Amino acid sequence: MNSESLNKGIQIEHMSSGYGKKKILTDINAFIPANEMTVILGENGSGKTTFLRAMAGLLKYEGSIRVDGEEIEKLSPRQTAEKIAMLSQTNSAYFSFTVEETVRMGRYRFHKGFFDSYDEADERKVEECMKVCGIDDIRSERIKELSGGQLQRVYIAQMYAQDSDYIFLDEPTNHLDLKHRFLLEKTLKNSNHSVVAVYHDVREAFKIADWIILIKKGQIMTMDKPGNLYGKQVLNETFEMDMGEYLNH
Repeated sequence: MNSESLNKGIQIEHMSSGYGKKKILTDINAFIPANEMTVILGENGSGKTTFLRAMAGLLKYEGSIRVDGEEIEKLSPRQTAEKIAMLSQTNSAYFSFTVEETVRMGRYRFHKGFFDSYDEADERKVEECMKVCGIDDIRSERIKELSGGQLQRVYIAQMYAQDSDYIFLDEPTNHLDLKHRFLLEKTLKNSNHSVVAVYHDVREAFKIADWIILIKKGQIMTMDKPGNLYGKQVLNETFEMDMGEYLNH
C-alpha cells in the first residue's frame, strides 16, 4: 500500500465547531473511510448537519479536519470543490435557470471563469447526470416552476456533475417519492464516490450504509458497521428508545 492510499479518507481530530460563540460539536475524533458510504444518525439538534458542514469547510472549526491528508480550511474554493460536492437541505431556486443550465453549473470547477466555454466532455457528463436523476425530459423547464421533488433531483444531478471525490448529503431523500428515493440510493451505492450522508430514516440508513456514526448532543457515541449495532445499548441511548423494537417493527 503506497503513502497516497494511506492518506485516503477524512481524519477528524479534536474538532469543535458551531455557530458564532455557540459550540455544537466538542472534541470530535473520527475517521471516515474513502470509497464507502457513511451515514450520520442522531436525534434532531444532535449536531449531524453541523458535523457535515464543518467537514465540507463551510464552518469554522478548532482542531483538525484532513481530507485525503489535506487540511480542509487550507484548501482554495476550487480545491475544495474538487474534493467535496455537498447537497444541502436548504437549496432554493433563487434564479430562473433551466434544469439543464443548473446541472451544467456543477462543472464550474473545471473552468477558469464563468464565461469559459463548455466542451463535449462537460456536455456528456451533464447529459449522464440528468438521465441518472430522471430529469432529462424536463431539461428546458425553469427551476422556479418545479415541484420540491423535481428540484431536489436537479440539485442532486448538479452535485453529480461536479464529479468530486466525496459526496456529502444532508437528508437527500427529502421531497423524493419512493421511486426516486430508491434510484438515488441505488446510484449512491454503485457510484465510485465516497459518500457521507445525514439521514432521518433510520431503517433506510441501516439498509444502505457501510458505516454508521451515532451522534448525541454534539458527541460521537460510536461508529460501526450497521450489522454490529443491532441490539446494542448505544443505539438505544442515542435515540432514547428501544431501537431493536423499532427496527424490527
